[in-house]
Amino acid sequence: MLHFTINRDLNPNGASLRKLLKAHVIYERMTAAKKFSLYLLAIVGVVLWVGTMWPAFLPPRALDFALALWGGLLFLAILASVEEWLWHRRVARYRSEHQARQKEDVGRTG
Repeated sequence: MLHFTINRDLNPNGASLRKLLKAHVIYERMTAAKKFSLYLLAIVGVVLWVGTMWPAFLPPRALDFALALWGGLLFLAILASVEEWLWHRRVARYRSEHQARQKEDVGRTG
């Protein structure tokens, strides 16, 4: 969880804080996208499993569609995971920049 302090006297426009918060929101969206795609991947995986265990239950055309959908969802899950990781790194960098700026500003006034 993010924890930060706001000192409007030292940084009135809050540019570093704004950048940090925007990156954190995008990171949270990527986390949600990854989770959502993994849930859908599991659901489609169950459909594929049922179709494999009982071939008469689903027509071959439906199984082909489910397999293609599973592949697409796997790609989306991998893409969302990579994006989540990249934004996590960016949030960490922006957090350290913001903390350094806060310490620098406090050093000027103190």
